[in-house]
Amino acid sequence: MANAQSSAPLKPVTPEAFLASRLAFWERFNVFTLKTTVSLLIFCAWFWWAGVTSFSFLHVITLPIAVGIAVVVL
Repeated sequence: MANAQSSAPLKPVTPEAFLASRLAFWERFNVFTLKTTVSLLIFCAWFWWAGVTSFSFLHVITLPIAVGIAVVVL
């Protein structure tokens, strides 16, 4: 199985299929980047707000992690 070769010819790639593949990749990449950026902004905003209101260390650590996970999953 390490060197399994096929003699079947490859299907030709049409320009439409090539473009659709690239567009799908960049769409997934942009969605991932957007969700990551929003999560980091929420995380930083939480740290700022928690610092201003003198929350406990437990609140400062656990709540932004839960919010960040929710934003990335949603």
